[in-house]
Amino acid sequence: MRFSTFRFVVPCVSVALALVGCTMAGRPTLPVEVLLTPAAMPTAVADGESAPLRPPDVFIGSAIYDEKCAACHGMKGEGDGPSAAQIKAQGRAVASLVAPARVRAVRPSEWHDVITNGRIQNLMPPFRGSLSAQDRWDVQAYLWALATTPETLQAGEQLYQAQCASCHGAKGETPVGDGEMRRALNDPRFLAARSLLDISSLMLRGDPHAGIALDETQRFQVADFVRSLGYRYADPAAIRAAEATGEGVINLRTINGTPNGAPIRNLPVTLRVYDTTGEVLSRTATLDDGGFVSFDNLPTRPDYFYQAELDYSGGRFYAAPAQFPITGTRLISDILPVFETTTDAGAISIGEMHMFVQNVGEGTVTMVEYYLFDNAGDRAYIGEAGPAGRRRTLKLSVPQDAQNLRFDGLGLGRRFFQEGDVIYDSDIVVPGQRAAQVVMLYELPYRHSRTFARKLFYPTRRADVIVPEIIGPGTPFTVTGSVINQGLQQMSSGNLYVFVSDKPLAAGESFEFELRGQPLGAPVPGSDARAIGFGLIAFGLAIGVAYVVLSRARAHRPAPASIPQRRKLLMRQIADLDDKFALGEVEEETYRRQRERLKAELIEIWE
Repeated sequence: MRFSTFRFVVPCVSVALALVGCTMAGRPTLPVEVLLTPAAMPTAVADGESAPLRPPDVFIGSAIYDEKCAACHGMKGEGDGPSAAQIKAQGRAVASLVAPARVRAVRPSEWHDVITNGRIQNLMPPFRGSLSAQDRWDVQAYLWALATTPETLQAGEQLYQAQCASCHGAKGETPVGDGEMRRALNDPRFLAARSLLDISSLMLRGDPHAGIALDETQRFQVADFVRSLGYRYADPAAIRAAEATGEGVINLRTINGTPNGAPIRNLPVTLRVYDTTGEVLSRTATLDDGGFVSFDNLPTRPDYFYQAELDYSGGRFYAAPAQFPITGTRLISDILPVFETTTDAGAISIGEMHMFVQNVGEGTVTMVEYYLFDNAGDRAYIGEAGPAGRRRTLKLSVPQDAQNLRFDGLGLGRRFFQEGDVIYDSDIVVPGQRAAQVVMLYELPYRHSRTFARKLFYPTRRADVIVPEIIGPGTPFTVTGSVINQGLQQMSSGNLYVFVSDKPLAAGESFEFELRGQPLGAPVPGSDARAIGFGLIAFGLAIGVAYVVLSRARAHRPAPASIPQRRKLLMRQIADLDDKFALGEVEEETYRRQRERLKAELIEIWE
């Protein structure tokens, strides 16, 4: 798909993109044996903030955790989510939520408070506005479950029934103590205010406990069971296992797109499944003699992306990403395109290179560079062998004084790596226009003006600089040099000035211009420089995991007959999402991400 003018891109992109969050309706039903049913809670709680109004539910909390927490804290709560690297790059660390010392010492009310108010100093946002009080109790219950196994609870129950039930009741329903301290163990106020360490320590106090002979491990097992008296526990591992199966089927056929290329058969194909937090599962099967492979019993959750990959002749090839809700069926049939490979970069060129001026901070300017690469040959370009088994494919220069350099929202170290002042992409480039895309973000020292000379290693058909229109005190942005001012581009999402290179650039030439201006005010009403910048580069880009998936959706387009119907569906989904956001039903961050994803899909099929 090509865009004839920049003006056409903007209205399409202003329709905006993101990753689908988890929904309760899409979650699988767990078998009964996975759950432990707590006793009924004896005492009503007034506000739901100091203690939960109903037993916190780990199963419900798991869905909330997937949507709100896993991107930073990771699927298992170990602080290794896909966004953790970005936070680390800003001098902060994402805590492990399953470290034994933390799990034992933290009180549920303390966890609830952190979820409610956030920890802005550690870049954790508050969730008071997007989660109800009960939601916040449910998700902290899931944090406890991440570090608590069914075996621990079973051992704790046996010890409890043998040594505690005669006084406290089989389900913790018998109040003990005096006055205001008289509580049943399953009382929500008792559980909210006490850590596992607190509960364990109580077994060492007072004459009633003198006959209890438990070691430290056993006391903590009992403490976990006591907490389950007021919590609906579900095994996180069982939840994940239930999510890993379903009624979905994906059939693929490999086709060698190079004329006279060899048949592709009897090779392993890996199907990877992603959600907003990263890869959640993978399966491998082998192509048959006809080049076909099938994967069945797949979950059909609406937030799951499926993408198959195959290694051939030194390159890794990808099928287009697929989602079952988008196809409207539980059967997906598609092709996995493969090409013969080459290390000759002669067919590689840059179709478009956009430089976005995002915002000016204290002595810095944020730049976003977006590249669209073409491969005019009939073979996939794989470059030369690089470090750690990666390929040196596409080359990009980087300013020597660039700071906080990052790609696809994840920084260096995955798809991209740096050698000196050159950045290498390790992905192959299949034949075709817009065959590869790269987004590079960085900050530069800046005060009032700066000269740019961006060296380009490939012939470049179009290069431009894009700055937002800004109204307010200070000096507006201007761009001078070997560029043509295309004037103000007016759009509903915010107005932009576009400055295009006055000629195509040869390999080895530099795109040179001078940026001036020190705006102090805000963008014109309705615009947001950061949102515009990220919106315009989202032609298939979802920062983080979806970028990895969608940016590999090459050599694949929907059948023409399906495009109008799919376009209407996407526009309807965007409108529904806007309504939910206006009613306060969707958190702003989730709203922006979801809109961006939908927008990128709409752009991909627009004609």
